[in-house]
Amino acid sequence: MELRELGRTVGFGGSPLGNVFGDVSEEEPKASVRLAFQSGINFFDTSPYYGGTLSEKVLEKALKALGAPRNSYVVATKCGRYKEGFDFSAERVTRSIEESLQRLQLDYVDILQCHDIEFGSLDQVLNETGDFQLRA
Repeated sequence: MELRELGRTVGFGGSPLGNVFGDVSEEEPKASVRLAFQSGINFFDTSPYYGGTLSEKVLEKALKALGAPRNSYVVATKCGRYKEGFDFSAERVTRSIEESLQRLQLDYVDILQCHDIEFGSLDQVLNETGDFQLRA
């Protein structure tokens, strides 16, 4: 496993893109992501939990509209917490990242985080979640 220090990173939190705090128009996310990127923010964080996958779908459109090369920004998403509840099983985590990649229309995410592990089985998170494998 390759480890990298994030340093003093300022990121763009994607929960509002999932209408978590109120409805967001179709153009607001594009303008927000563009302004963030132009201001030097290149770390975008989302989750399938935010808006029941809406945040990932909206972020995909905003990044596409941005038109920046993929290697110029970092995308993080999460696994384990979903609209339906918590599931940190290796099978669900594998399916989750595949679904997130499809929604984000990306070949990879830079960071995958376990979402709200305190509500799951710590034993499962430690012994199973990290054992998932992406299917080629």
